[in-house]
Amino acid sequence: METSRRYRGVTPSERTAQRRERLLDAGLDLFGTRGYAHTSVRAVSAAAALNSRYFYESFSSREDLLASVYQRIMAEIFARAAEAVAQKTTIEEQARAGLRAAWTAVTEDRRKARIVALEVVGVSERLERLRHENRRALAQFTANNAMTLAGEGVRLRLDPVLVTRFLIGGVVEVLLEWINGDLDASVDEVVEHFTALFTAAAFAAVERDKPEAPSGA
Repeated sequence: METSRRYRGVTPSERTAQRRERLLDAGLDLFGTRGYAHTSVRAVSAAAALNSRYFYESFSSREDLLASVYQRIMAEIFARAAEAVAQKTTIEEQARAGLRAAWTAVTEDRRKARIVALEVVGVSERLERLRHENRRALAQFTANNAMTLAGEGVRLRLDPVLVTRFLIGGVVEVLLEWINGDLDASVDEVVEHFTALFTAAAFAAVERDKPEAPSGA
């Protein structure tokens, strides 16, 4: 049994998991600083203080590691945004809380921002699909929360998911400006601008009743 093969109280599967974590941390650091194109398997292994043979114990390729690092970052963004909006009761409050949580999740660590907005772009069909799936999922999450607050029976003139995907694309473009040092705005300013846009778009998506024409007109 595995328990009989413990070394210093750690099982083989636990050691494998620990090595995987070290490789993920090394991938985050190197992909987020040197960049994916300038990072080799050997460099990642050295940064994790591991022999390169242990790399392939957890990952099939350098791209596989990048995908795993990227997915971990996106999972953190989703989790923090979900927690932030959970107790909010208006669309504006949800937008402000969710946007602040997501923006902070990537900008508090520049390496994460670079991986999400730059390093995964154009690497492979697999990563492009993953990137688009994440953007659609984030848009769906945002739209679903807004529709829940709007209640049943609301009539729409715009597709809320499509609108949200359009807005998220804008957020990513602003994030690129932040990475490049071209954004001269505080977190509060960025969040308030995004909040105003997301809130306005949410209300613009709703079909309004046309006022009745006055009698005799």
